[in-house]
Amino acid sequence: MWRKAAIFTAVLMFFGTAAHGRPPHKKAMADYFGPRLAPKLNDCRTCHIADELDDPETKPHNPFGKRLKLVRKSLRKAGKKASIPERLDAVAEEDSDGDGAVNVLELLTGHNPGEADDIPTLAELETGRKALAEFLASKGSKNWDPYEPVSRPKVPQSDGQSPGRNPIDAFLAADLAQRHLIPRPEAPRAILLRRVFLDLIGLPPTLEEQQAYRNDASDDAYERVVDRLLADPRHGERWGRHWMDVWRYSDWAGYQAQVRDSQPHIWRWRDWIIESINRDQGYDRMVLEMLAADEAAPEDRDALRATGYLVRNYKLLSREKWMQDVVDHTTQAFLGVTLGCARCHDHMYDPLLQKEYYQVRAVFEPHNVRIDRVAGQSDVAKDGLARAFDADPAAKTFLFVRGDDRNPGKDPLAPGVPEALGGTFPPITPVPLPRSAYAPDSRATVRATLLDDSRKAVTATRSAREALDVRLALALVGVLPTAKGLDTYYAALMDSKIAEARQQALEPLFRAEALEESGRKDSDAWRTAATETTAAQRRLAALEAGKAELLARQGRRATPPTKRAEADKAAADALKALARADATEALAPSTAFTPRAITSYPTTSTGRRLAFARWIASNDNPLTARVAVNHVWLRHFGRAIVPTVNDFGHNGQGPSNPALLDWLAAEFMDQGWSLKSLHRLIVTSAAYRRDSTPDPAGLATDPDNIYQWRFSPRRLEAETVRDEVLAVSGQLDPTMGGPEIDHNQGLTIARRSVYFRHAAEKQMEFLSIFDGPSVTECYQRKPSILPQQALALVNSDLTLRAARLLAGSLSARTGLDQDSFIASAFQAVLARSPTLAEQAACRPFLNQATPTPASTDPMLRAREHLVHVLLNHHEFVTIR
Repeated sequence: MWRKAAIFTAVLMFFGTAAHGRPPHKKAMADYFGPRLAPKLNDCRTCHIADELDDPETKPHNPFGKRLKLVRKSLRKAGKKASIPERLDAVAEEDSDGDGAVNVLELLTGHNPGEADDIPTLAELETGRKALAEFLASKGSKNWDPYEPVSRPKVPQSDGQSPGRNPIDAFLAADLAQRHLIPRPEAPRAILLRRVFLDLIGLPPTLEEQQAYRNDASDDAYERVVDRLLADPRHGERWGRHWMDVWRYSDWAGYQAQVRDSQPHIWRWRDWIIESINRDQGYDRMVLEMLAADEAAPEDRDALRATGYLVRNYKLLSREKWMQDVVDHTTQAFLGVTLGCARCHDHMYDPLLQKEYYQVRAVFEPHNVRIDRVAGQSDVAKDGLARAFDADPAAKTFLFVRGDDRNPGKDPLAPGVPEALGGTFPPITPVPLPRSAYAPDSRATVRATLLDDSRKAVTATRSAREALDVRLALALVGVLPTAKGLDTYYAALMDSKIAEARQQALEPLFRAEALEESGRKDSDAWRTAATETTAAQRRLAALEAGKAELLARQGRRATPPTKRAEADKAAADALKALARADATEALAPSTAFTPRAITSYPTTSTGRRLAFARWIASNDNPLTARVAVNHVWLRHFGRAIVPTVNDFGHNGQGPSNPALLDWLAAEFMDQGWSLKSLHRLIVTSAAYRRDSTPDPAGLATDPDNIYQWRFSPRRLEAETVRDEVLAVSGQLDPTMGGPEIDHNQGLTIARRSVYFRHAAEKQMEFLSIFDGPSVTECYQRKPSILPQQALALVNSDLTLRAARLLAGSLSARTGLDQDSFIASAFQAVLARSPTLAEQAACRPFLNQATPTPASTDPMLRAREHLVHVLLNHHEFVTIR
């Protein structure tokens, strides 16, 4: 077949999938043909009738545009692919406007293939044929298109290539050879060890781990270190923070007690991320659970934590902004497309329609968030499971004209996905939910928690009453207690009785509930439980009425005579209520107990998010795997293959090595979307293991190291800087998981940084100084170099304390030997031995020390200073 697919990829994007021309089509046309495209053809009129372009409803096509539209329909009817290359393959050699020149030559000669009066001359046709040959030569290989399905490229081969060579290096070798770049040799073992430790677990190797690696002379020593680090639970903490950046993790924020953004207890989603990474759960499954665990696994409480991804978008003050965030950031995080640019109009650069933006919004329109009780805690203000659910299955989505929510369209839109992204959007099937999902307080764990709370209340009120018993007895031996003292005692006595009665009412009530749920409402067991419940509830109501009457009498007695009328009425009403409660308690036994008030949610979920999640997490989706491996590559090398990690579209930057990106994406999916397999593949490559030192020739040719001829050194992330200080000084608390820690305690609590509160106006200052993640979005961190960073390391209590502790522990190991201390300090802090020059410079520094108020031992004080200097060394905050 004639190679028009490559030639016209962008041309078809110009004509698009809709019934009207759009800016992205024009941009794609210009980008693809470059100087060969006549300016007048970079226009909507190439496909549409010029005089009727202003018609907002029809925008009718000219003959060329009509033909493209018909071809699209016929290809689809035949069950064939109907994207841009296929349609242009069908029409390239046709003469759509009947002027005697085929479409492709008209386009290349600057004439409109849809206007019969716009006819190229014979000389122009001859020139066009030459231009076509030149264009074919320049576009001999297919341009990379992010919207094309992922296909596995063949791994390049070269003479003398080792059979065990990492495929990553094979793809990079061609770029290096083409640009005459000589790759750097492998980094020294000590540098490589620290690099891979910091990269995979976010902590440096200990002295013992360094020694073990030095002593291991086996050929696979490095690979076995990699395997141990990937199996280390700290790997999840390190890479969990990376993905928390991409997915915009944020703890709750608000004004005083009011929650305005995110939700309390969202830390459970953070723990789910870390745990999922550690057990190497497939990335595709992680995506599915974050978007739709409540539909895919409605009874799996662990999986439901994942929907914290949706909970994070919660906005108290604007449902509209909430919906914008979930659409915008879901498509950027997982698909690398800026669909949010199509909220007000068709996308300016990519083939994404405004209608499609709202179809994706329709996927999320019904959802809301809630907090369910968790085992052991009945008060959701103290703890709970923040999760998503479909609150309004009937919610409709309308296209907002010009993006103005005050001006919605007339017809609701069905859920859908952008056509340009391809794949098959699964049928949307409503999901019937189990009772534990739509009535979560009916779960056995909630009943057990409420019973436990009730037992604790009985114990507490009984203890309070018994304490008053003792005081009353002592008072009676001496002086009679005051009226106020008796009032307190009688109230405590009633509280104790009420707590016991409430306990007695709960137990049979829960038995009755369980029997009803199992379909045994008419059984003898249910009638017994129901009768016991009714009797206990009547007894409880009588006791509560009795306490109310007691308090009313006590209040009347304490009321001045001038205000006695209102108190008299309250006491009389309470006495009548008590009489009614006593009469009810004396009634004949009955099964008509009062059911427990249980919050109930919709019994069916729409299934929209589940279908959408399956579409995203499909091997057929062209973007999901590409975007994921690109994020991983970025965080290993400091530069992504596609630099604009959240924009793979035509306004972003293209990949530096598209074949490598696609091979990695295909391999990632073939390996079950395993992130650990991807990490191992990358960190065992020669590209990753290269020395970071530059050479003049390489810097002159590729100063930004786009083609990975060396390892690019980079500043460590804020969390790793802090965690490293704690780790080298032996302070780091290894406790994993749990509620977020007050961000103001970052210098005093030695937990890993990932566990501290991170929200708007609730960020640890130390992390902010070192460019911690933005709460709004953080697809890629951008490190800065500021004097405050040096000052933080010099003056922070964190580093001063670390220097004292580390100097003390190293002195205990090395004794009075200064050279041994210097070597140990370098190895502990920088994970390498000092150079001869460094060793020589450190000796007089240690020997010239004098006592200070902080330490009367001049040698120890000098050692503390030396460690403090090393903690401020540029290598300490650099991965190289």
